[in-house]
Amino acid sequence: MAELDSDLVRHALGVARKHGFAEVELGAAGGRFEAKLSKSRPASSKPLAPAQVQTEEAPEFGQIRSTLVGYYRPTKTPLAVGERVQQGQVVAIVSALGIANEVESTLSGEVVEVLVEPDQPVEYGQALALVRPE
Repeated sequence: MAELDSDLVRHALGVARKHGFAEVELGAAGGRFEAKLSKSRPASSKPLAPAQVQTEEAPEFGQIRSTLVGYYRPTKTPLAVGERVQQGQVVAIVSALGIANEVESTLSGEVVEVLVEPDQPVEYGQALALVRPE
């Protein structure tokens, strides 16, 4: 893996700001970099969708959350309403700096709503789907 250099850090910060991410974490053989950015959303971003607002109002559902900042990619069997997921099952891919990272479900149950679309930027901890726990 390449070392962290100032150009890589600047590029990552620029991408994070452009897409409205709240945090940036980079790691390489040469070191580690973390930054928390302001919570302002970029001017070109869409307002929160009703599904995203609902996640805070629906505590009876569990959430599958992104484990890092990047772009959501579906797995071979994409998340879909009505699908049953098991704890530990790989349910999504988050692509960050060209690396595909698997996201595992932290709970078992039925998917009741998918909150993201392919190639959508996601933040650390963002809900990807709502799940009715078993």
